[in-house]
Amino acid sequence: MFVVTKYNIVAQEPKKYLSFPDIIQSKVNYNQFFITYREGNRHHPKWSKLIVLESLDGGDTWEEKHSFSLNLLKHGAVWNCPRLSYINNALSIICDAKNGTIERLSSFNTHRFTSYNNGKDFFHTKTEMPGMVPDKVIQFKNKLICANHKIKSSKNDLVQLVSWSRDDGETWYDTNILANNKREQFCEASIVKLSENRLIAYLRDNSDHMRKIWRSTSNDGIYWTKPYPLNIYGQRPTAMKDINNVICAIRNTKNCTVSVFSHNIVTDEIENSTIDVEQRINQYHYGYTGMCKIFMNKYFVVYYIKNEEPNPFIKLATIKKI
Repeated sequence: MFVVTKYNIVAQEPKKYLSFPDIIQSKVNYNQFFITYREGNRHHPKWSKLIVLESLDGGDTWEEKHSFSLNLLKHGAVWNCPRLSYINNALSIICDAKNGTIERLSSFNTHRFTSYNNGKDFFHTKTEMPGMVPDKVIQFKNKLICANHKIKSSKNDLVQLVSWSRDDGETWYDTNILANNKREQFCEASIVKLSENRLIAYLRDNSDHMRKIWRSTSNDGIYWTKPYPLNIYGQRPTAMKDINNVICAIRNTKNCTVSVFSHNIVTDEIENSTIDVEQRINQYHYGYTGMCKIFMNKYFVVYYIKNEEPNPFIKLATIKKI
């Protein structure tokens, strides 16, 4: 079970729609953290910025360090959902961009921002990775892997993919299917490395707003077991290993909360903890969390939330496992 020990609003601008944050702890300084999120004019924006914040005091205060703009009129695309990873000790942002405001009719491509000096400078490249809403990049066996999903048709039919790189992230030509079903619309997967020879993925089912989180496993990252539903409802899972369990932050669509659940991978038992509460009228305007471990039994969960404000803002919860 998790309890919240502190809340911190890290970014808020009443006239701008702030969303889709992620957080990571520096590999150089354990008191240094980075947050990235998207700034736009609305949920499906016509202009956008990727914002990078830095904290040097363990998450108490935050300063904007970088801003990368994309807008439909000037660039023909806007940013979507960023994720932070370390790729060979280089701080990296993986983010998809789309060329329209109607996602089922849009084209997507995925970009990478890489910093070789711990966030002081970033170098931008466009990748060959297909699809949208990329996951964190993780190293597994002799390759890097990243989950992403793709829209199959104008009816918004989805397929969950896994892309992988054999050359330390320089190219991403190889892709395989994690989950594909006519009834369930699998997407937004988060993959966790359980051991040197086993992966587990947590997936959203987008066939309706209130659908269960599913899980699938793989021994090689290429062939995956048939997805199986867990006893919890949610969207955009963000998962990480926690000793013998996996913990996962979600937009809980049943309770309209930001939740963190602990999943016993042997019994499939779920223990859910509420982190924050949103109003039902804002059910599409909150969550989409990022999460990282601080130390021992303490974690950061970052998310966007609207409450009674004119636009969503970025909020950081410090949670403790008890």
